[in-house]
Amino acid sequence: MAAPESLVGQTIGSFRITKILGRGGMGTVYLGEHSVIGSRVAIKVLMERLASDEGLVARFYAEARAVNLIGHENIVSIFDMNVVPPNRYYLVMEYLEGRPLNYLLTAPVPAATSIPILMQVCDALQAAHTAGIVHRDLKPENIFLMRRGKQENFVKVLDFGLAKLLDTERADQHTAAGLIVGTPEFMSPEQANSAPVDGRADIYGLGCIAWLMATARLPFPQRGLTDLLVAHRSQMPKAPHEVNPACPKPLSDAIMKAMAKDPADRFQSAAELGRALEEMLQWIASTPGRLVPPKAEVNPPPPPPATTSPAKGPAQPRFVAKFTAEISTLDGKSLGTLTCTDISRGGMFFASDGALPALFSKLKISLENGAGALMGEVVRHVTSEQAKAWGMSAGFGLQFVDLTPALRDTVTRLIQGLPVSQLPRQQISSTDDPDAEKALEQFRQRINGDHYVLLGAATDADTPEVRSKAREAVAALEKLKLKPLSANQRTQLDAAVARIKAAADVLGNPLHRAEFDANRGNYRGVMRCLQAGLTVLDLERLRASHLAANPSAQGGAHVKLLASKAYEAKNQLREALDAVEAALQLDPLNLAYHQRRIQLLKRLREGVPT
Repeated sequence: MAAPESLVGQTIGSFRITKILGRGGMGTVYLGEHSVIGSRVAIKVLMERLASDEGLVARFYAEARAVNLIGHENIVSIFDMNVVPPNRYYLVMEYLEGRPLNYLLTAPVPAATSIPILMQVCDALQAAHTAGIVHRDLKPENIFLMRRGKQENFVKVLDFGLAKLLDTERADQHTAAGLIVGTPEFMSPEQANSAPVDGRADIYGLGCIAWLMATARLPFPQRGLTDLLVAHRSQMPKAPHEVNPACPKPLSDAIMKAMAKDPADRFQSAAELGRALEEMLQWIASTPGRLVPPKAEVNPPPPPPATTSPAKGPAQPRFVAKFTAEISTLDGKSLGTLTCTDISRGGMFFASDGALPALFSKLKISLENGAGALMGEVVRHVTSEQAKAWGMSAGFGLQFVDLTPALRDTVTRLIQGLPVSQLPRQQISSTDDPDAEKALEQFRQRINGDHYVLLGAATDADTPEVRSKAREAVAALEKLKLKPLSANQRTQLDAAVARIKAAADVLGNPLHRAEFDANRGNYRGVMRCLQAGLTVLDLERLRASHLAANPSAQGGAHVKLLASKAYEAKNQLREALDAVEAALQLDPLNLAYHQRRIQLLKRLREGVPT
């Protein structure tokens, strides 16, 4: 894809564009200088390719209208909105010098620092809600910190591009159903349920941010859209003070109240949350001794949960399975064969460019190879516009219903990327060769595992070892053909050989193995592919595809990278290595992360003190 055209050096209105400040999903932000008086502004220009979409243009300008209605010092000011014919739409905003909140999140933020920041966000939100506007997309990147006079962390809340008037929300609830806006990591349960929202959705989002500030971890670290939305809907994280003992319990309690699943159980206004935070700040000032952190440091964020495997080697996170299934209504009407792009124990997400099935309708998911059928209820839609913003496919999410124990096992195998049509143990007949049966039984125990389990190879085995294991397995099975096998045994033998050769074709080819290992978070296997000749160009191409299928992975990995750098700055190299390996499990095709891991391993081997 060609890079967007740069406007650096051109003049828009009274301002000359001098450099690019950043790029986002809808446009590019430039630094502009007034041609006469030299004042500086930020100019946000809508992408030219989006200018033909009236809905996106309206959303672009909605930000200016929303900000103009609020008019608060903690919200970025917008001075002008206009268009350079024929279709270069732009906003002129105040230029901010500082950094987004996420730059503070390499370690837990002390309460004396976090509370004043959160109080200012509450002031901004209260002003917005009073004006009838819900932000709907609060996240650390949209909270900007700058110096104003002697105040170190003066807050500016950014990006009201998804903001919506409360009156419009109430008047148009029938069109709001099924639409999800916001960022999945910080999304309220009502947004995840595609329900109408009010200002309490922003309070939930701010609670998630406060939890992250208190612990340096995301409250819900799940991978994939389905997992995240199910977590926001039905799970509560640990209280922050249980994760980080240095977090004052009153602050921890307030954060958990802000994150209540039912809006009625949260703070009922941003002002109410702000007052509670102000009382805590006064309590901190009067009782500093209670906030002395314990001597033991807070543990670094753990790597994502792993699933164990019978094969030797480190456990890996779950395989992000992709497969197709026939979708139909309960009365037998087929919706076609669709691709599942995300699955968790709670549900599945299917990509679809066509008409989406009605919300709350029940569907039958027929798996390939006669592996059975699952039942699901449609609980959310993702439109084309939302899909563009999130870097994913449009489609719909299903929540499982009426799962039997056998179907739960099927779901587990799908999550892990294991075959769902297991090779059953056959009854030994009088015509079966007993010696061959013993050998076949060994393969039956492995044949339902993934490629590594099937070949009996470690997940970090080098390419020659993988190929050797495959040859040994095929040779052992081929020897059995010399025995007086029954027809049933010959069928099973042919199936086992075919499965082993298929596994060898994947793991023996660096390009195919890198894609397989990336979906498992097996960064050690990816490194073996690089050593076996995988080119950087192929690596980058695979990474682009992997991140498109896992839109939350890059952001989560970046947070762990920042933690790794913070540990290294303190000369805590073991912790730095653990953090970068956790980043690699999320973004296993990132060459820079691999290089950093190698450097840290080298320093540890050389005996650099930690």
